[in-house]
Amino acid sequence: MGLEDVMRLVLIEWIDSFGCSPSWTNIEDVTEPDPLLCKSVGWLLVDGERIKVVVRLLVEGTEETTQQGRGDMSIPVACIQRIVDLA
Repeated sequence: MGLEDVMRLVLIEWIDSFGCSPSWTNIEDVTEPDPLLCKSVGWLLVDGERIKVVVRLLVEGTEETTQQGRGDMSIPVACIQRIVDLA
């Protein structure tokens, strides 16, 4: 049984927060920016009601090492626009 038999490979599109000006800004100069749409691709490790966790890199376990992942991304469900299963 390979990793693809255990976890779903997905594309998650989500809206991210951004900002934090490097200096003081006049309030009247602040404008409404466009939302920042992000796309993450990976194996869905946590499919929770409040958060989804995807990981970009996976290594199957061997006799010398356990199964491992690297590059995990935690995405709040409230920010998710869509999830697409990938083949």
